[in-house]
Amino acid sequence: MQNIVLGIHSSIRTSLRCVCKATFSLLLTLGLLPALAGEPPRYIFVNAVPGKAFKIGRPSTVTRKLFDSIAGKIDAPLNLKLRVGISVLFDYLAVHPDSVEKCLDRFMALSTETDVPILINLDGLNWMGARPDLWNWWDPKLPGYNPNNKNNVEWTGWDQSTALKISWRNWGAQLRVLPAPNLASPAIISAQIKALHRLVPRIRNWYEKLAEDKKYLLGGVKLGHETSIGVNAYFYKGGNRYLEQMPKNNALDPTDSYNAAAGFSGGLAHIGYAAVKTAGIRSKGRITPYDLQQVVHHYLDTLCKTTVALGLSKSLIYTHQGGTFAPWQEHLSFAAASNKFSMPGWSLYTTDPSVAGDLGDVLDRRTEKGWAAVEWWWPGKDKTGWIYNLQTTLQYKDCRFIAIFNWENGLQNYPDGIEALREVVGDWK
Repeated sequence: MQNIVLGIHSSIRTSLRCVCKATFSLLLTLGLLPALAGEPPRYIFVNAVPGKAFKIGRPSTVTRKLFDSIAGKIDAPLNLKLRVGISVLFDYLAVHPDSVEKCLDRFMALSTETDVPILINLDGLNWMGARPDLWNWWDPKLPGYNPNNKNNVEWTGWDQSTALKISWRNWGAQLRVLPAPNLASPAIISAQIKALHRLVPRIRNWYEKLAEDKKYLLGGVKLGHETSIGVNAYFYKGGNRYLEQMPKNNALDPTDSYNAAAGFSGGLAHIGYAAVKTAGIRSKGRITPYDLQQVVHHYLDTLCKTTVALGLSKSLIYTHQGGTFAPWQEHLSFAAASNKFSMPGWSLYTTDPSVAGDLGDVLDRRTEKGWAAVEWWWPGKDKTGWIYNLQTTLQYKDCRFIAIFNWENGLQNYPDGIEALREVVGDWK
């Protein structure tokens, strides 16, 4: 009997949500909610993992199932001030650019079709498999070979003789990745700008064609993905020999991984010399977190300036800086993400933003308010804990959105989190 009653209650709640959504839509259509409709909403986005949700190299895999499986299961109430949407990362140097464009076009079209807001994440640093002409300096048998590509990858010292052939990344498990890019390399920056020139006009054109009462469908365009040096592409001392001696076998690779408690280099080999030297910051001595901070800031500033010049409002542009960890004073300042062409964004994992290093000071110094937790994961022990964590982040210094990472290996496995999300949206004023 209890199961029957619970089932009835669940059906009633679902029906009420449908009625509320229909009522809100009707009032908005009739123009009876002008004040609410005119205010830019805040968002809670849920990130869909490329490779699981869809294949960036196969546009046909970007289907409505992506939207229905996330928005449908969450089934949040309609609130014009706090909307729920979907986030997707487009690694624009990972595959052929035509494929990226087609995936992006399908993603935007599905947003229009389903009326689900989207966050478009554009990144060209973490996965660069389609551009060996930028990094292959050591193997003439492989595509893109050019010895001068030493200038486009990171070094462990002040000259080309220390150029990297390999790096490692740990997003849950360690894997080999391409050598960390030189964020100040003219060739690297040019590749990012050319990609933005292909993608941003498509976003702008889609957005401009939206009716005024549908502009909320674009929650933002995020540039970079945890942009940093030595964090998502770290290097072990003497690391090149693992690729040289065991090119297809990582069984004997070191497993120390990046350890934020060990300082800004994570206890591993210092890299960043190529970027710091190329940027003209210094060419001798030991690099510092502030040196790397300047490089990251200039890189993100360039992307944002380019995107604004391509016609997208800076109120829609968000940066994504990485390299911010406790102990805060030993890592990059949050200031690297802040520029005049965008809203700043950072990763926040199990962290109350009010105690996150100099985040509050950086936001207080900005003349324009607003920021975003562009990569967020702070689960609660129960529904009450989830509600507290979501509200605490959203209410901190004009946070414009939270992007929960991720759906496939995260939120969908937390029923308390999904129910908490519904309540936060329903109660948001």
